[in-house]
Amino acid sequence: MSTVLQAHRDACDALLTRALGERSCEPELAAAIGYAVLAPGKRLRPALVRLANQCIGGELQDADAPAAAVEMIHAFSLVHDDLPALDNDDLRRGRPTLHRHTDEATAILAGDAMPMLAMKLLAHTSNGPAMCNVLAEATLRMIEGQMMDMAAEREALAIDEQNLRALQAGKTGALLVAAVELGALSAKASTPQIEALTAWANHLGQLFQLTDDLLDATASSETMGKRTGKDEGKSKLTGVRVYGLAGLRDRIQTCRQDALDALQMFGPEAADLRLLTQEMADRSH
Repeated sequence: MSTVLQAHRDACDALLTRALGERSCEPELAAAIGYAVLAPGKRLRPALVRLANQCIGGELQDADAPAAAVEMIHAFSLVHDDLPALDNDDLRRGRPTLHRHTDEATAILAGDAMPMLAMKLLAHTSNGPAMCNVLAEATLRMIEGQMMDMAAEREALAIDEQNLRALQAGKTGALLVAAVELGALSAKASTPQIEALTAWANHLGQLFQLTDDLLDATASSETMGKRTGKDEGKSKLTGVRVYGLAGLRDRIQTCRQDALDALQMFGPEAADLRLLTQEMADRSH
């Protein structure tokens, strides 16, 4: 795991546990939500909230609610993405997917509940309306990206770079950008600071998805903690199909440099963001 993410993971797990404990739910539903939200993972999105807050020099506790909220949205997306009607996956983060751990109906309802819990968390922050708007818009863009993914599987979408970038900007990038913007808002960042950080996050989103495409084609299921090789079998629109393996590796390096260039206005306060960029390009799982 990235050393940058590792430094934030325990704190992210703690704030997620605390956030889930603040709202009581029907016991079976609460258990399902907890299974999904607290599943072992990198905690990339809540860490990005914290990292953006730190880069601006904010109070880290102000990042707690948006960090928990963005991870709940991410968990909801994974639960629904794994369902039989979509990707029909049995394994997520090295464990049975939620619909296999419980049942399909429970997984659907747990996924439905997570965005509501996320918005309630943000509603109680000092700039709740702005944060709710950012996260709601990102969630809609993420869902639109999933629709593009389905269209590609049905061969109703051209396999080209333009469509690939649009799909990735929604399916993966939107929530990463929202995490960074929420962290910047929690630290009362200036408009130029927010613009620079969101530009970095856009490039990071591309970098993350392209490395994911590469690993799906080259890594084992044991290494990744989920089924690999599925994208090619489903004719998905991926970096491998658009660029080929060699071209994809070149594109990853371009994204790495674009992300680093976006941080030029910052000094040492962005050191962790630069390191994360490097580690993301080099990741093996």
